[in-house]
Amino acid sequence: MPKATSDKPAGPRTRRAVEKRTFTSDNLVRTVANCAIAFPVIVRSIFRPKTSKALREKVMLGVTAINDCRYCAWGHSHWATSQGIPLEAVNQILSLQDDSLQAHDPAEAAAILFGQHYAEHLDQIDPDALKSLQSCFSQAEIREIVGYVYFITFTNLSGNTVDVVLERLLGKGRPITVVEAVAGVGLAPVLLLLVLLVKLGKLVGTDKRRAKRHRVDNDAQAGRPSKRAAPNAGTKTGSREARAPRRAATRAIGR
Repeated sequence: MPKATSDKPAGPRTRRAVEKRTFTSDNLVRTVANCAIAFPVIVRSIFRPKTSKALREKVMLGVTAINDCRYCAWGHSHWATSQGIPLEAVNQILSLQDDSLQAHDPAEAAAILFGQHYAEHLDQIDPDALKSLQSCFSQAEIREIVGYVYFITFTNLSGNTVDVVLERLLGKGRPITVVEAVAGVGLAPVLLLLVLLVKLGKLVGTDKRRAKRHRVDNDAQAGRPSKRAAPNAGTKTGSREARAPRRAATRAIGR
């Protein structure tokens, strides 16, 4: 039986600590179990989040940068920009520019690096990364961040496993294992559905409207003028005082 290439060192010249990982008999049960643990946390974060949606996308992009899933990189880059995250920041995370992240926001950097260390250490929590996380976030927030890391690890490996199956079907890839074949075939419809959802969001334009709303909110917090700001009180259209003479003139004409 061919051996999967996941969980194998990739060499000293790369930041990525492992080759492109897929599901194997060694990590399948652990990854699925961690995802099951994370699922209630993910659902709860939708309705009562402890951290921001922007941080969620940044953490997921950080893990994706290590596990190298092209589907997750594409989808979460789109969702990140819809949360008002600049494309430059998205590219910094995907290209592993850790110094830029730490200089911009040390707390966010701690969360992103925690996820990256988890992926680099083959699903093992790094004690130093955990300490950095604890210095910036509450226990409830940490549980949510760990849930994000568990969940995106499952989706990363799912996308990579589907990829190796597709490559094999096209006659381009390496021999695959039974675990990869079964998992890849089973997960392919789910992956297709997620891709269609992202494309639908782009087609309908809901994500663009959400991104615009977040940019307006960010401008307001930074004290910058917004295009959606209320008209100036001194203008004819934006002031009750300016409209009052017009109403009086109209009544006089009517008489």
